[in-house]
Amino acid sequence: MVIYHYPKEIVPSGNVASVLRPARMRDAFSAIGEEVFDLTGSGMERVRKARELHRKLKAERGQAIVYSESVNVPPALTWLRRGPLRMGFDYHLLQDLHDRGIPIGLFYRDIHWLFERTKAAGIRSYIKNRCIPFFGRQELQAYEKSVDVLFLPNVRMATHLPCSFLQSEIRSLPPGGEARPLVTRDKAAGAPIDLVFVGNIAPPVYDLRRFFSAVDENELLRLQVITRERALRAHGDLYEFDRFHRIAVAHAQGSELDAYYHKADIALCVWEDSDYHEFVMPVKVFEAISFGLPIIVSAGSDVLAEFIQRNRAGWVVSGVDEFSQLLCRLAAHPEEIEGRRRNVEVLRVRHTWEARAREVVETLRNIKNS
Repeated sequence: MVIYHYPKEIVPSGNVASVLRPARMRDAFSAIGEEVFDLTGSGMERVRKARELHRKLKAERGQAIVYSESVNVPPALTWLRRGPLRMGFDYHLLQDLHDRGIPIGLFYRDIHWLFERTKAAGIRSYIKNRCIPFFGRQELQAYEKSVDVLFLPNVRMATHLPCSFLQSEIRSLPPGGEARPLVTRDKAAGAPIDLVFVGNIAPPVYDLRRFFSAVDENELLRLQVITRERALRAHGDLYEFDRFHRIAVAHAQGSELDAYYHKADIALCVWEDSDYHEFVMPVKVFEAISFGLPIIVSAGSDVLAEFIQRNRAGWVVSGVDEFSQLLCRLAAHPEEIEGRRRNVEVLRVRHTWEARAREVVETLRNIKNS
């Protein structure tokens, strides 16, 4: 049995990585044939389910394991408004299960609070710059005592953690993609190369203005930007999308994205360099891979760039000038795109959500049996 813990409600149709991943991982455990005990939901739902779990563990004998997905806001803060006396509930729950001898695996998705510092005044700025980092450190200190395996987007993220996790095994567990059928791309000779970018456009971390301008300068390219409506309202004026001739903008999520991926030849995952991007492994990369798309990524995203280079699943560029030169070369030699696409089609079967779930189960059961 997989005890699946997530200190929030699962949103099956989520359109951002922090919401999408928990739903996909829970479904993946079921898809590979595991019995899943769902320990998710609002605070009081988790309290009720925890009681039910304890009764179930008393009545049954078996190889239970725990897999927990972290949230952007430390679990203690999710109790602040409605149950401040239970702020340690989730940490104590994992510790109790650990003390029972049940292997605990936790995926810790992000340490944005170590990198983000806004200068804006007000309560939101105070929470972002003071409360979340304080509770984030407390959260990690609690996990350090109870987690057998700490799963990270990439193990290199561990060097930035304020806790050592010396008693825990640390493993990479990047996102996955759907197991989906490939479509035939019928493209006329000499037709423009279709690029797609899915994601955030909010500066300074996601300032893509120079990359978009480089695309627009080449008449043999077209770019479809998919971003959230909120991001477009906030930053559309900064980008001046109306001045572009070869770039279109749309809002889409879930299955609405399929048509854009089917039309595209290449996916983009580029941005200006920052320390935060050094170890990121975005969900959208593995989503693009699941559609058979090669990807252009920035060299500053060290872990992602290494993954793309090792698997010849796309191209790595150091800055906008190299990005522009690559696009010109690909426009002149589109057969290079086809070669990378064939590599991606082989690669994608190893990077599904089900593959990630199998890895978790195997890792935690090996701890149980060792």
